[in-house]
Amino acid sequence: MVKKGKTGGSRRKFADDKNNIIILHKPHPGNIIKAYALKQVAQQLTEKGYLKDE
Repeated sequence: MVKKGKTGGSRRKFADDKNNIIILHKPHPGNIIKAYALKQVAQQLTEKGYLKDE
């Protein structure tokens, strides 16, 4: 997780060693991620070669 500034609000930024970045919003008030957000993450990870498209 990349930290920038004093506060990131509900946004969380994740980067790998090649500086590929994925930005997510921390779910609130609970800790359950929405289905559409999970699909977006899977799509980005597939595009970057971290997941195989099955």
